Amino acid sequence: MNIADMMGALRRRWYVLVVGVLVAAAAAYGVWTVVKVDFTRTATQLMLPGPATIPEDANPFLYVGGLSQAADVLTRKMGAPDVLADVNDAHPDVEITVTRDPLSSGPVLLITAVSQSDAAAGQAVEELVRLTDTTLRDIQSTERIPDAERITLVTLTQDSEGVVGTKNRMVAAGGAGLGVGVLTLLLVALIDGLARSRSRRRGRKRRVPPGIVLPDDGDGQAQEANRAIDDEDIIDAAVGTDVQEDASGPREDPKTRRVPEPAARMP
Repeated sequence: MNIADMMGALRRRWYVLVVGVLVAAAAAYGVWTVVKVDFTRTATQLMLPGPATIPEDANPFLYVGGLSQAADVLTRKMGAPDVLADVNDAHPDVEITVTRDPLSSGPVLLITAVSQSDAAAGQAVEELVRLTDTTLRDIQSTERIPDAERITLVTLTQDSEGVVGTKNRMVAAGGAGLGVGVLTLLLVALIDGLARSRSRRRGRKRRVPPGIVLPDDGDGQAQEANRAIDDEDIIDAAVGTDVQEDASGPREDPKTRRVPEPAARMP
């Protein structure tokens, strides 16, 4: 079925299309109300150099450019499963990540927690903020770095409310509506095809008076009807009666070419 045939089927079976559109809208709305939204909370932390690694009384924010490698080391450490095991166990429904902030070229860490519960996402972010600071101190303690040279973390931002994300809801609702729409198109094509096929069969079985030749409309129905007329005439001629009578009197017998004499009447 090409596009033209499909458009014709939609025009003829418009009522099926209307019902399908209503069902698709209802399905999309139902999925939209059922699927829950996600809440995303974030926090950012900046690394600062130790006071002994910069000039005396200098602004530490002016010397953060050399801490990018240290930020990479910390994010790699925070990505280890054993480091995040306690947080994951406490919040199994929360998706947490600790990465470098893509919007900053400095040593800024980005903590992200995504959950269907805003409160759970907020608790996970708070625990991660404390965990990154503890992990950084443990790494430097293991390397026996003097306290005056140790890198510290400063929290720059931390969300107090989660950002509502509707991506999953939109994808689910759109998929439901699209699925019903595709099924509607298939149903329209099936109903229209069955109806047209039934109409063709009825047209072929319809009797046409003898002697009438139908014009050929290109679909073969007229040829079938004309052939049926010719066959019917041949059968009538082969099995016709010897004498055919009507209201005007006896007819000529087609076999003997004679007109039968009228039967004698009883007194």
